[in-house]
Amino acid sequence: MPQEALTLTIEKLVEGGWGLVRQDSEVILVRGAISGEQVAVALGKTHKGYREGKVQEVLNASPDRVEAPCPVYGICGGCQLQHMRYEAQLHGKEEMLKETLLRIGKLRLDNIRPVIPSPEPFGYRSTIRFVVFPGPKGFQLGLYREGTNDPVAAAGCLLVPDNMRKVVSELSERLAAQAKLPLRLESVEVRGSVAFGTALLIHRTGPTDRDRASSLCQLFEDIPDVVGQVVVVKDGRLEQRWVTGQDWLAERLCDLIFRISDRSFMQANWRLNEILARTLADWVTPSEGMRILELYAGIGTLGLPLARRGGLVTEVEANPSALADARYAAKANHIGRSRFRRAQAEAMLENVGVGEYDVVLVDPPRNGLSRACVHALIRIGVPRVLYLSCDTPTLARDVGRLCTSGYRVARVQPFDMFPQTAHLETLVELLR
Repeated sequence: MPQEALTLTIEKLVEGGWGLVRQDSEVILVRGAISGEQVAVALGKTHKGYREGKVQEVLNASPDRVEAPCPVYGICGGCQLQHMRYEAQLHGKEEMLKETLLRIGKLRLDNIRPVIPSPEPFGYRSTIRFVVFPGPKGFQLGLYREGTNDPVAAAGCLLVPDNMRKVVSELSERLAAQAKLPLRLESVEVRGSVAFGTALLIHRTGPTDRDRASSLCQLFEDIPDVVGQVVVVKDGRLEQRWVTGQDWLAERLCDLIFRISDRSFMQANWRLNEILARTLADWVTPSEGMRILELYAGIGTLGLPLARRGGLVTEVEANPSALADARYAAKANHIGRSRFRRAQAEAMLENVGVGEYDVVLVDPPRNGLSRACVHALIRIGVPRVLYLSCDTPTLARDVGRLCTSGYRVARVQPFDMFPQTAHLETLVELLR
């Protein structure tokens, strides 16, 4: 028997884009709500400390509410904020950032700058990974329902930019025309170059061999602007790859040319990534001989512009493919004031002495810095730490730890790297 909906008034937006409300001492997180709205809520899963809910009916709508343009919004788990005006999304993300920094990091900050918007609220993704699953005819491209492994048809995803849309459409049509594929195709990642209009396809499959991998690539080899395809099979730590054409894309950022290989991380919103790189360079203002250590350097999009401006940059990256791309970019752009170290961040910091660097730049994955990294940063006492994060809770945790050990937050700049979603990229400057 369906449970009767509760009538609730949303207090505020919190991490993940949920609307928070308290009802009889219970915290309820509501998907699809906006601060101040009165909504009828259908209750869902119970977790430790809170319960999930979903808007069943909007009783008193916020002026910031809009009709979501995507036909599968609310079914697909890719976006959480399409029901809000874009300007309201930016304000909501700033409030979420402040709430998370205070709740997790115990940081009450008044120097958080307004969120820098994406140049495109839709059509911004330079890379997108579709799951492949059987459809009414042939196969379909999709994304997952939130919190599940159930696919939702999403070949028309509105986050795909114009320069990639034709590739995705052609890929979708050809998959739909196949009654059977030469192997088990699990997903297809499409990467597109903003500067050059080229695309790379990365197919992740079940166990296969060279002949079947080649047969798969032949299905898509004449799609316009596709410069290469990579078939990847992973079995635990073992990986097999077959490449047709290129296994990389060329891209431009801060007037520098970069190579992005299929095994290197590619930022999802390339146009905003350039704004971020320029902002970081303006903050650091590297003087002649300034010693900069960059951990989790990737392909060098943040550190190499600093080296070109005069900094002595040490790029540290554990991924050999990304480090090779960074070396390639340094050579191709005639940047000599940089050196490269293949190492985990913890291992590198173990060997760094007090006073060896003027600035440390960190851009860790979503799980943030390990305790060993935080303790090492405190030990070496570098005057400035620039922390770039794609995950607000781990950012709040790590910055909170640093601020209890001799650092203070000088400024905070969020970037809307992922419009229509609850994710946020944030740059924090810490001074000793």
